[in-house]
Order: sequence, then C-alpha cells, then structure tokens
Amino acid sequence: MKWDFIQPESGDILRVSFGNFYHYGIYVSDEEVIQFGLSPALNVGLKEADIKVLSSDIDTFLNGGFLEVAVLDKKEEKSRLSVEETVRRARARKGEGGYHLLYNNCEHFVNSCVFNKASCSATDDVRNKILSIPVLVIYTAQIPTSAKLGELVPKERNEEVKSCKNEEVRREKYYVWKLLEYALERTFGKKLKKLDIYKSNSGKWECEGYEFSLSHSHGVVAVAVSRRKVGVDIELKKELRVNIADKILSDKEAEEFNGVAQNERNDWLIKKWTQKESAFKLNGKAVSSIKDIPTDSVKTFEVSVGGNNYYLSVCSEWADNAKIIENLDLTLV
Repeated sequence: MKWDFIQPESGDILRVSFGNFYHYGIYVSDEEVIQFGLSPALNVGLKEADIKVLSSDIDTFLNGGFLEVAVLDKKEEKSRLSVEETVRRARARKGEGGYHLLYNNCEHFVNSCVFNKASCSATDDVRNKILSIPVLVIYTAQIPTSAKLGELVPKERNEEVKSCKNEEVRREKYYVWKLLEYALERTFGKKLKKLDIYKSNSGKWECEGYEFSLSHSHGVVAVAVSRRKVGVDIELKKELRVNIADKILSDKEAEEFNGVAQNERNDWLIKKWTQKESAFKLNGKAVSSIKDIPTDSVKTFEVSVGGNNYYLSVCSEWADNAKIIENLDLTLV
C-alpha cells in the first residue's frame, strides 16, 4: 500500500497526519467520510469510552491537515471487499464504540471495512510512542477530619489501614489510598480494583504496568503517578529540629548549607528533606545512607493546601514534566 495526494473515490482509505500519528477514514463523498472518532485534536477531553464510529465532511476529517489516499497494490486490490460492501460495512458500524488506541483504533476500523481484517500497521510503533510520552502527575488534597472511612481494595491494604491504632495515621493511610484510586483513573483511565496491585517483599506497594508514590504530612496527602519510577514527598513548612542538618546532609550539602542566610536555613532544610525523601522512595536505599542520596533528579514545588504552605518534591527522570493538581476535595472522590 502506498499513499498519494490524489482525488479519492468512494470506498478509498484516507489518512491525514497529525504529528507522529495518522487518522484514518473511509471516503464515500466530500460530505461523508466514515471514521472511528474524529482527529486527535478534536478528540481532546474525550475518554476512549466516548469515542464512536461516525461520519463527517472531508474538511472536518482533515482538520487543517493534508489528505492522503491509499493506492493499493495488485494483491491488495484482489483481496479487498467491493466498494459497495466497504461502504455498507462502514455505514452499518456508525455509533459503534469500544475504541482502544492500541487494539481497536481508526486504522483497525478502515482495514476491517476494506479487507475484512482489523489490523494496524503501526500498533507497536504507536505503543512505543505512547509509552515514551512523559506522563507524571502529582495530586494533593486535604484530609477530611470527620468523614467516615469506608472499605479499600485490595483486601491486604484495607487490613493494613484498619490495623493502625493511631486515628490520625489511619486517616492519612486511608485517604492517600483514595487519592491513588482517583489519580490512576484520571491519569490512565484505570480503576485500581482491576489492576494488579500488591505489596512487594520490601514492604512497598507496587502496581503492574504503572508507577506511583505516596506521601502525607500534617493534614494533607500527595500521590504521584507515572509510567516511570517515581518518588514523592510533601512536608509542611514549619520549624525544624536544629540538629537535622547533621543527620541528612552530605559534606558537600553541609558546605552549601553553611552559605545560606540564617533566616533562610529552616526553609532550605525542609526543602532538602523533601528532596532526600522523594529520592529515597524512588531509589529504595537504606535510611542509614540518607546523607549520600543524590537529589539531582528532584524537582521541588511550593504548594498551598487547606490554607497551609508545603514543599512538594518529586524524584523522576521526568521531573521537569511534572504536572500538579492541587486541593482536590476527597469527600467527592
């Protein structure tokens, strides 16, 4: 199959380029191009469940792009369905859902209408491109103080939370997990109860196919989700113990700390502490080596939650792409 900038005829496969991706459709006329969803730019904000097979005019299909028409080779011409059957099948599927970017997309649709075989030449390429897109989102929320605690999944996490004798700690662990549920569904469209989430031998909670990190401090919770390993830590801007610098700073960091103005040292230490904690969560190093934990891949933000100010640090190779969603209402999640 080749592609050419020619006038299409009924039953032809069309495509239009949008950056690294193509959008495909079946041409019937300039007023009727049948496709599985509109172009990516017009689908912004739609969930996969909302994308349907539909028809539009040629201008809407192109959305400012350049039209390419499939030119079939002899073998493909011989194996394709008739023009009439192609158009009939495409029209019959209008309103159909079940879209999946990798396994049931617009290219699968056109090939099933033309060749009676749902295939996508770029599935592996598309998958690799999607997985390479930097996705790192951090959610923060204030912990409700009076709402009744419900049940959590999986069962082991639910039992872990219920076993906490300290009411404050129990609420922190409960609501950081509720925030994780929300974060996974909002970012990746995945319900936590349908994912393979488990506690590793090291005692860390992990999820097959996705990375996350949890933190809580003085009435707030924070969750970072990504496709790459990530560590997150949030700390209230408060007065610290005087001797904490001796416990967490390397010789080089201690030298830098000595150059900090006296009235800025407390905030500098809080920030450094969150950086160390986030890097520790990503690297999994022993607590005893906290002085030696590097913070090169850490980015720190100042956030306000519930009227208080916090330092929020995230450690990840995608730290520069981090997006923060603040002050979610956990009573509505």
